[in-house]
Amino acid sequence: MFVEIARLLIVLLSTGAGYAVARTSAPDGSATVVVGAVLGALLGYVVGGILARLLRRGMGRVEATVERTPPAQLLGGGFGAALLGGLSLLLGIPAVVLMPGLSGWPVLGLLVWIGLYEGFRIGARKSEELLAMAGLSTRPLVRASRYGGNVAPDALLIDSSAAIDGRLRAVTDAGFLRGALLVPRFVLDEMQGIADAAEPARRRRGRRGLEILDSLQGDPRISLHVLDDEVPEFAEVDAKLVALARRLDVGLITTDFNLQRVAELQGVTCLNLNRLAETMRPVHVPGEVVRFTVSREGREPGQGVGFLDDGTMVVVSGAASLVGQEIAPRVTSNVQTSVGRMLFASLDPEVPADPADSTEPKVAPAAD
Repeated sequence: MFVEIARLLIVLLSTGAGYAVARTSAPDGSATVVVGAVLGALLGYVVGGILARLLRRGMGRVEATVERTPPAQLLGGGFGAALLGGLSLLLGIPAVVLMPGLSGWPVLGLLVWIGLYEGFRIGARKSEELLAMAGLSTRPLVRASRYGGNVAPDALLIDSSAAIDGRLRAVTDAGFLRGALLVPRFVLDEMQGIADAAEPARRRRGRRGLEILDSLQGDPRISLHVLDDEVPEFAEVDAKLVALARRLDVGLITTDFNLQRVAELQGVTCLNLNRLAETMRPVHVPGEVVRFTVSREGREPGQGVGFLDDGTMVVVSGAASLVGQEIAPRVTSNVQTSVGRMLFASLDPEVPADPADSTEPKVAPAAD
């Protein structure tokens, strides 16, 4: 479309030029004027097609260069070009006035071109300093926050699921999280909606998340930043988080397994609190004796199911009749499932269920 419209405009310009030249050469010859206009139109059609394609190719190269250039450098370069270009224009006006004839105009054009070119280069190189003076950051979509400070390259975006989860505070207290934590404004809005929900349990979860963020704000070991920028091209909060993490080149902390998979497929590093808790659970090897209370019967006949203190599920053969009793079976194998690690065990008659039921001989008290 660009090539066709540009060619049409060049044809119209060439037709008018051919008509004007023919009329000047032969003022009284109407046939000559028509021939001149037709020749101009034909020449414009050929030259217009070539020139329009060259312009389109040049524009494509300019667009590719702009695409590779960081936005901060474009903004700084544009500011520098406008400043030095305007100053060069003011300095070149006396040359037009003082120099004879039209000889001052090339000097003015040269000065303006030098100012624009050098101003863009200087502004692009000093883009970080210029944006810092304006209170902005060179990172896309990040403005100065109320907490101050610069966002570190190893910062983490906080998902609402991680903020609501009470383990985020515990992980921070243990020293596993240090540096900068970023909370987008749309995540805070989502948590506020949860805290204002009609359901009591949901309302408590939302309020707990806001309280955890408030406590993290006063932690001297980390710096909490609130990002006021939006991601309008996406409607879902999870999609906004992934897009923002990619643009800022930072990680994401969450407890949502599906969000983690989507983010990692797009190259975003994720820290999942559930995966961390699963990794930190004690490893029980076959032959080890564990102690717990049988809570219910298993799926297979004769099986009993219980849970260790860390939440690991244990399936014991022959323990269906021992529901509600504390047993000490011996681990036979372990399996990693999508919901965590599961142990299989069997009753060991040599291990007493109660430590008080030990078969060691008791020593009678000595007689007085």
